[in-house]
Amino acid sequence: MEMETKVPVAPESSNHTDPSQQATDVDTVKLNSSSLASATFALRGQAQHYTVEGNGQAQHYTVEGNVCYRDKRRTVDLHDYTVEGIKDGEVWKMPGSVGGEQLLVQNCCNARIYVLDHINSVNMDNCTNCTVVFSAVRGSVFLRECKECVCLTACGQLRTRDCWKMNVFLLCATQPIIESSTSIHMGCYQLTYTGLEGHLQEAGLSCFNNNWSDVHDFTPVDGETNWCLLPFTVTVQDYMTVPSHRYCPVITQALSRHHTGTVPSYPVVLEPAHIDLSLAGDTSVVPYTWGPHKNPSGESCLVTLFCDSQQSQRPACLLLQTKEGLMGPADAERVFLSSSYNHFVGRGPVVGLYYDGPNCILSCQRVAVKVVVTDLTGLVYVSNSPAMARSQVDDFFRHAQLGLLC
Repeated sequence: MEMETKVPVAPESSNHTDPSQQATDVDTVKLNSSSLASATFALRGQAQHYTVEGNGQAQHYTVEGNVCYRDKRRTVDLHDYTVEGIKDGEVWKMPGSVGGEQLLVQNCCNARIYVLDHINSVNMDNCTNCTVVFSAVRGSVFLRECKECVCLTACGQLRTRDCWKMNVFLLCATQPIIESSTSIHMGCYQLTYTGLEGHLQEAGLSCFNNNWSDVHDFTPVDGETNWCLLPFTVTVQDYMTVPSHRYCPVITQALSRHHTGTVPSYPVVLEPAHIDLSLAGDTSVVPYTWGPHKNPSGESCLVTLFCDSQQSQRPACLLLQTKEGLMGPADAERVFLSSSYNHFVGRGPVVGLYYDGPNCILSCQRVAVKVVVTDLTGLVYVSNSPAMARSQVDDFFRHAQLGLLC
């Protein structure tokens, strides 16, 4: 098949060739497999870029030396991934608008910024009294010189520096880190919308690997506390709101190369997006955990879900901590005190749930029976006694904390 294209051709040597014309002259040629090879050979020693158009599509190629290869890279406009200078406005980035790129947010005040897509990393600088949602971030969310903001994010790493009075609702795969920051309040991530589970997977995040409450302070001050956990009575909905209807509009700001940093005084609805956005805890993709810093009361119980590609119901007890990862046979024997589960841990990742509360073992067992009608040990393990459960919880999560459960 022949395809028409414009290929830069080096002009023949001439003592009176116009230099400007050398840079602009192009020849239109018909390309097929043989002519493409000829063009490649003729341009040996130079790097040339050209476009082949055919079948209604354009393919970008690079010729370097005697090698011709298709350029699959796409042009990235940094303005599309920058939110800057928003004052008293609202910005929405809908699914598919970021697509795993890096995002920069800076110099915003009294702004509401919702990014509902998977992101590579986020830098947020010098923002005041802003509400931000970064739904799924593969790498780090770095907050610098921000104050009086609310941040809801799932990320691989959270870092703050020179921040003050921040409320952060978090899913974090690693230990959150604060530095030179004060009045940092931590809560558990609570969010759902159509496509969130896919975005978390694309970002390499598990909803069960959440270290939101295990904060490390690089700059502690004697006699002072720079961070704390929010009370269990506090929810995300106490700090931010979303449209109450099922269709969430794309509002006020299209981030493009024409971005001016200004926001119109009226909402500009571009198109409705059916995403079922909710901050309710009972529908959240990420389970609400109280955190390991809560003093346990009553019984403890370890519930382990083996890989079966199914979801399970949650017992009506306090869920303190979760962890998902792979286990080896030796790990299973140490935790479960039996070799009966060695086969099941080889199926894939297991999920550990740490519950606490009066009669929680019985409650968990009842739910497990409803989930697994036939072979209980093939899918779910529940502690058998309070005495055994305490050591099992310690072994499982200590193993996970050391990174041996990965």
